[in-house]
Amino acid sequence: MNITRNELCIRQWAESNASSLGLQQGIEIKVTYIYNPGGFVNQSYRISDGKTMRHLKLAPDARMHRLQQWAAVSEQLSNRYHAPRLIREIREEIIPGYRYGLVFEYIHGESLTSTSNPAEAIPKVLIKLHQLHGDQELASALVRSDEPFTYADAFADAYIARFLEDMVTIRDGKHLLHFVTEETLDWFDAEIEALRATVYAHPAFNKAANDVVHNDPGWNNVLVDELHEIWVIDWDDLSADGDAAMDYSVLLWPLYHSADWPYLQAQVIEQAGDELYARLSIYFRASLLDDVIDILADYVDSESIPELREKTQARAQAIHLRAYPEYLRLYARANQGE
Repeated sequence: MNITRNELCIRQWAESNASSLGLQQGIEIKVTYIYNPGGFVNQSYRISDGKTMRHLKLAPDARMHRLQQWAAVSEQLSNRYHAPRLIREIREEIIPGYRYGLVFEYIHGESLTSTSNPAEAIPKVLIKLHQLHGDQELASALVRSDEPFTYADAFADAYIARFLEDMVTIRDGKHLLHFVTEETLDWFDAEIEALRATVYAHPAFNKAANDVVHNDPGWNNVLVDELHEIWVIDWDDLSADGDAAMDYSVLLWPLYHSADWPYLQAQVIEQAGDELYARLSIYFRASLLDDVIDILADYVDSESIPELREKTQARAQAIHLRAYPEYLRLYARANQGE
């Protein structure tokens, strides 16, 4: 990926399409790549004419259908869940390998990661997520699996498949990971299988997965504007065959061991019930393992992006070295039957 080249291509395209983007014509457009430390599959850019800003999101062919689904229900998402308003679809190749994209209004707000008191906004987000999980009108507009799909399958689709894909990337780039041993990689393989077996053997995961879920309401995807309104962004993983526990876990994982957890725990149980809460601890385990394994795939992937390599690899190494001993402390003994 060549960020400088991509920004130039997008600027030229935006200046030619300023009117349809709601931007002033005849004015030089500024385009800035939006760094996503969680991966480099989709690409996002901020477009500005000096007064109005837009958010451009592009997807490669393999993920095009996710943005297309988002576009199809964008009005419902904006009206009910404070998602950014869709400005226009893009069906042309602006940068190499990306033939589809969406342009949204740009939300001026702080992510939960950047706010001084994220716990204050969390209850509002929980209410919106609870509404989303049971939204049958929205579910009818989304593509559902033709095959029986359980909560265990939803978990495996979200985490096990990702970890297995990560391991291919990690082993291919093992020469870059000077701080990871071959024995550690073998342990990762065994841990992924242990987690899969745990989920499929757990009674709370045996029921049909038919919750409408965002699938990634992490703190970078929840914004608080100057009026203290909550915005939820990045709906490309929206699904009607999901597990509401996934949404709760991604949102609440950073607060799991905090002083706010007892209050939030009670709110989740009141909203979603004890059976969902029984799945939540397994999702928290997967969230921590994500910081152990998936982050190493980001480390390897960033090698092909010179502009972001140093920042991404430093971040990835720090997260891995913090999360790995923590995961061993919390879960390794249980897996060994101790």
